Parts: sequence; structure tokens; C-alpha cells
Amino acid sequence: MKTPIDAPPERFSVPDLAEVTAVEWERARRRAECIRPLAEVPRNSRARIEQAAAEIGCKPALVYRLIASWRADPRVTSLLPNTRGRRQGASLKAPGIDELIRVTIEEVYLTRQKPTVTHLVGEVRRRCRQAGLEPPSRSTVERRLAQRASSEVVARREGRKAARDRYAPAAGSIEAPWPLSLVQIDHTLVDVIVVDAMTRLPLQRPWLTLAIDVHSRCVAGFYLSLDPPSATSVALCVTQACLSKDAWLAARGIDGEWPVRGLVDRLQNGCISTTPKSSVRRRCAVAASSTGSQLIIALFGRHITEGTLSD
Repeated sequence: MKTPIDAPPERFSVPDLAEVTAVEWERARRRAECIRPLAEVPRNSRARIEQAAAEIGCKPALVYRLIASWRADPRVTSLLPNTRGRRQGASLKAPGIDELIRVTIEEVYLTRQKPTVTHLVGEVRRRCRQAGLEPPSRSTVERRLAQRASSEVVARREGRKAARDRYAPAAGSIEAPWPLSLVQIDHTLVDVIVVDAMTRLPLQRPWLTLAIDVHSRCVAGFYLSLDPPSATSVALCVTQACLSKDAWLAARGIDGEWPVRGLVDRLQNGCISTTPKSSVRRRCAVAASSTGSQLIIALFGRHITEGTLSD
């Protein structure tokens, strides 16, 4: 006659393996390695049970139950730990409410009009009242929205190109084997406010156009202006990058050296959309005809960013 501790469970259910965590599966696998030899013999000594309990990290009573479970169902899944309560992410809402939230997210939020979360919550509640369902809280709608892949949300709301630029890995690589073999240019607003010299009233934030040599990570040239980025700001920045800075330093009483100068082999404009593309291309084509330089428009990842100035 079997004792209650040796009796197998009354019912067995195979869990959804997709919901089993890696930690739970590894624990069940270790249990199987230890329990299998014990289950193959009719009886086990107390010392052997205690030794197995020490290896598994549990009490001897649990070892007896695991042996009974294995004998009734000799699979690793029978030794998975029984987690009490609902799993993380499980929904307590009625299926109709979950489906309504899903459809509303699809039809309202994931559109190119890019409505706010507040608008989405209001629309979900309106549809719930029309369907005779209890309106969910804002946190419930936000949790359902958070379950969507960020790349999918961006692709539906901003376009596939925006999603690729934000989440897809950059193809190719940048090589700059020697100084001035590659110079990158970008534009950013400076975190200062220019004021009027007479009235001291604020005017605007200036624009900084910066050229960095990728090989040495040195600043090759810059141009500071109140005007937005243009072909002129790029040209003046490139001019300073190519010429000697001795006269520029002396005119400002700066006792130092800025040894970066020379013709650039490749030039990358990281903010080409803010400047007339055809103008930049033509000016560089004219210069390239005599110097052999070239303009590369497509970027494989920038070494110069808007954070360069603050860094």
C-alpha cells in the first residue's frame, strides 16, 4: 500500500514550454538527473534521500514527491517547479476587453496621425462603454501598449525608414587609416543664448558647424553663426579645416597650437538634409576635379554627434 508521501499527483498537465523560464527549465533538468536513479529502484534509504535533497537544495519530503511525479510521468516537465499565483503579464481582464484594447491600438494609435496615449485611453473607454464593458484604467492600456515591439510601433507611426534608422544595425563600416582620410561634418545648436550688445535682450541660440577628423578624433575646423546650416557654413568650415590656423589663433591672442590642416580625402556631411544637397555636391565636385577628393553622402554610423560639443 502506498503512503501519501509516495502517492503520485492526482492530475498531470503539460505546461506551455514557451512560458517556462530558462531558470525553471535548468532547475527541472538538474532535478531529473538526480531523481531518475532514485525512481528506478523500489525503495531508497533515508541517507540516499537526504543526499539527493542536499544536491537539489530542498527538503527530503520534496524528494519523495518528485520521485512519485517521475514514476507517474517520466519527463522533465513533471519536475518543473509549481509557481503559485499568476505569471507576469497574465491578464485578469475579460477576453472581450483585451480584444477591444488590441483593436483600438491597431486602428487608433498605430497610425501616421500619431495620437497621444491620452487620446488612445479615451477612445478605449468610449468603445468599452458602447459595448457594455467596464472601461479599463490608463495603466491597463499602457501595459498592453508596452507589450508591442518598439520597432513595430515606430514603423506604424513614423514609417519603416524611421524604424530602420532607430533599431536596425548599421550596415558596413567606416575606415579612416590616416589623418584627414575622412572628415565628418555635423551641425548643432549651442546651449547658450546670444543677447543684444545694447539692450541685453536675448536674440537666439547660435549654430555650430563642426568638422572632426575620424582617424585622430581631432577638431579639424568649425564655423559659428546665427544663421541655420547651409552650403555656406559647410564651405567655411571645410576651408578652416584645410588651411593653417596660425593666423586665426594669433588674431585672437591664443597662445597655442592647432596643427590640423591639409586637403581632405573624403568628406561626410552628417546633416545633409539641412543644406542644399545639389549645391554641396556641385561645390565638392568642382574641388574634387582638381584635388581628387570625394563626397560621401551615405553614412554607416557617425563619429560626430550632437553630444560632441557638450562632451
